[in-house]
Amino acid sequence: MRAARFICVFALTFMMSESARAQEFNRAVSAFSDALSNTFNLRPSDVTNIRLGMGPGVSPAFEGSRDYKLHAVPVISLQYRDVLRVNNNDIDFTAFDQIFDLGESVGKARLEVGPTVSLDFGRSERDSKDLRGMGGVGFALELGGYIAYSTDHIRLELEIGQSATGGHGGGLAELQVSGTLYRDDRLAVGANGTLSLATSKYLKSFFGVTPRQAALSGLPAFHPSGGLKSAFLGFQSSYTLTPSWALLAHLGYERLLGDAAASPLIIQRGDANQALVSAFAVYTF
Repeated sequence: MRAARFICVFALTFMMSESARAQEFNRAVSAFSDALSNTFNLRPSDVTNIRLGMGPGVSPAFEGSRDYKLHAVPVISLQYRDVLRVNNNDIDFTAFDQIFDLGESVGKARLEVGPTVSLDFGRSERDSKDLRGMGGVGFALELGGYIAYSTDHIRLELEIGQSATGGHGGGLAELQVSGTLYRDDRLAVGANGTLSLATSKYLKSFFGVTPRQAALSGLPAFHPSGGLKSAFLGFQSSYTLTPSWALLAHLGYERLLGDAAASPLIIQRGDANQALVSAFAVYTF
């Protein structure tokens, strides 16, 4: 319990440091939320628990950047039975679910539907020298919903979110399939693939170049249209040390698509190929 308290205090202290550093840290935290969710799904549970942890994470300085940064990333996760799930900056609430018995050869399947809340911490011009002249993208509270179909080993999910408080001002839809490749009493390994689509407002905020930004940055003006944003492939693992302690690891690859990849910001100063690596020690109580 002392170790869990130490991790929690350390994470909160780190997040509440100077404003600019805290904003950059929050953006790094949000980059790993999906990775944490998929890793926790390797061992489905309908019990109430709280997970706290910490570990190193390597992510692009901004989505589409060719430079990477190392962060100490916290894990703050809450599950209330099979109704509420909180993983860092993502909140999912199951409003409806139905269990189907598919027979002995397949087992049981579950259909879930519910609302979602996500925090998008935007982007700052100070995140990278490659963003000079681009200005920032503000904080956005995203409201949306999800529908998921899952069996013991496979999960198919569609999640849609829309900014409700400014920020990027747009919407994002993600279609994801995830599954468990191996699982025993201690070790679980899985993989997931995600296809993301975004509205024109979303893409203009992160990948567009307005005439003013063009004048300040030296990049040509660019007005992206809505459509495909990216494709992602990830691998996760979870190793149980004790009933309370576990080690988590994640490796992911993202490829920007469509107008996101065609942005002058990415072509001239960035990279359409992105990587994400993390490892965590997590305490459950």
